[in-house]
Amino acid sequence: MLCEGVANDWSVLHLEDVLGAPAATAAFAYGAFATTMTVGRLLADRVVARTGPVVVVRYGAAAAGAGLAVAALSPWVAPALVGWAVFGLGLSGCVPQLFSAAGHTDEDAAGAHVSRVAGLGYLGMLAGPAVIGPLTHLVPLNLALLLPVALCAAAGVLRVGPPPVTGPASDTPSVGTGAA
Repeated sequence: MLCEGVANDWSVLHLEDVLGAPAATAAFAYGAFATTMTVGRLLADRVVARTGPVVVVRYGAAAAGAGLAVAALSPWVAPALVGWAVFGLGLSGCVPQLFSAAGHTDEDAAGAHVSRVAGLGYLGMLAGPAVIGPLTHLVPLNLALLLPVALCAAAGVLRVGPPPVTGPASDTPSVGTGAA
């Protein structure tokens, strides 16, 4: 959700300030991100059913990182817009899978686990944009956007732990099930 916050607050400014796009064109950066995020979230359950949640998180984070890298490093508006769109599509399935995994780690404490993940997620959504701002005093905005790229890369290579040992197996896989 940190990466989502960055897109919410910095995508339009990126196109305006870094690439010199007019405000009307720059608005398409967030529009492209939000549209693909919405479409991806609508399709994520089908993809998870076919590939599993670990694949969705791992490859979604990798695609998101690649998309934002293209947006950040592109000297042209059109590829940057495509990059913001890919960033949204890649992130779209990640957060729901993390909520699902939190709810399935311990069925007796599912609510507490989901609320912790949600709280940390919202903290990230607020902190992400706040971290990028001060970074822009040290480096240009497009280079500051490489921080969320690095976080996406880190999420894409996280190792999956063994399944939790709690009661009978659930029909719904979670990120922590060890299925890779």
